[in-house]
Amino acid sequence: MGAGDPDRNLKIYKKMIAGGKPLEPRHQYYYGRELYYHKQYEEAVSVLEQFLLSEDGWIENKIEACSICANCYLHLGQEQSALTTLLRSMSYDLPRAELCCEIGKFFLERGNYQNAIYWYEAALRTPKNEYSNGFVLPDCYDYVPFLQLCVCYDKLGNRQKAKEYNERAGACKPYSQAYLYNKRYFDSL
Repeated sequence: MGAGDPDRNLKIYKKMIAGGKPLEPRHQYYYGRELYYHKQYEEAVSVLEQFLLSEDGWIENKIEACSICANCYLHLGQEQSALTTLLRSMSYDLPRAELCCEIGKFFLERGNYQNAIYWYEAALRTPKNEYSNGFVLPDCYDYVPFLQLCVCYDKLGNRQKAKEYNERAGACKPYSQAYLYNKRYFDSL
C-alpha cells in the first residue's frame, strides 16, 4: 500500500470503521468524498448525509458535501434529491457561485431556461469569498455564468442577449474554445 495507491485513503477509513472507531465529522466528510471518487455513490450519500446532520463540521466542508452528495444523487438517478441537496447548501451560509452554477446547470439540462437564467444571474451577483479557504472555482463567478446565459438566451430565441453574454464570456477568456465557437455561430447568422 504505497503512496501511489489510489485506494489508500479509502482503505484507511474502512480500517478505522472496521476497528469500531467512530469517524469524527471531518473524517466523515473526507471518507464520503473518497467513496464518491471511487463511484460508491450510495455509500457516499449515506456517509455525507450523516456528516450534514452532525452539529459539528466546518461550514465550507458542509457546502462542498452538498455538492458532492448532489452529484451522487444524480448518478443514482435521484434528481429531486440532488436539487434539494444543492439548495440545502444555502442553509449553511450565503450562496456560493459554484453551487448557483450547479443549480443553473440542473435546470438548463432539463430545458427549464428561465430557472437556469435566475441561478446563473445569481452566480454573477455572488461576491467571491477569497478568505473562506473553501473550495473556490473562479470561473463560476463570471465566465461560466456568462457562457451558460448565452446558451439559455439562444435557446429562448433572444439572439441579441445571447450574443452579448457570449462577448462577456469572451472578455474573461478570449481564447476559450466555447467562446470562439459561439462567436463563429453568431457571426454566421
